[in-house]
Amino acid sequence: MSGTKRKAEAEMVGATCTDLRKMQKEDGVALMKVFNQVASAAKNTERVLELFKAQQGLNIGFPVDCYTHGLQSATRALRDGRDEETVVVALLHDIGECWSSINHGEIAASILRPYIGPENYWILMHHEIFQAYIYQGGFELKDIDALRNQFKDSPYFDACHQFCYKYDAPSFDPDYETLPLEHFVPMVHRIFNRKPYETSGCLNDSLLNRAKAGMAEAYPPPGEVESA
Repeated sequence: MSGTKRKAEAEMVGATCTDLRKMQKEDGVALMKVFNQVASAAKNTERVLELFKAQQGLNIGFPVDCYTHGLQSATRALRDGRDEETVVVALLHDIGECWSSINHGEIAASILRPYIGPENYWILMHHEIFQAYIYQGGFELKDIDALRNQFKDSPYFDACHQFCYKYDAPSFDPDYETLPLEHFVPMVHRIFNRKPYETSGCLNDSLLNRAKAGMAEAYPPPGEVESA
């Protein structure tokens, strides 16, 4: 986002209320006029894509940078016939790689939580462990088999292994024909335009999801985007 756009957003004022404990209905109406503009599905998508683009040139030691790794993972998932949600998850799965490395999957999982189903959320939350099982030949990791296998009873165990083995693990290849980001941008917009928690089928996945879905009127609604 440009400095001009940030300044414009900062200058927008809705409610004059300075204390949430004293907020009245007219304050909520005024606030939402601004909130709906700066935190729309389209704006939020732009911000997430900016986070992804910031990975260009960020190299953690492999032959490709983190940006290319995300694009390549998504390309492999797409060419394997996976649904749009899984392709977007593959694209964004490592956006937190250099924020909090050991649990970086939780960063993408948290951002995408209202818009993806339980399986893909589980994959993001656990994929670091499953990747370690795959790359253990390069490190002296103790008990990695046991660490991974303690999740064996999960209905998403095999799906997580397949995601890591087929899309994540091989996607550090500079010679692979990787699709450009522009190919995936419409997909990301459609995912973030879903009705939070409901379209993705994760509403009843937890009490917390249901509680947050119940606050929907206090947050910007999905907009209109081009259909798939």
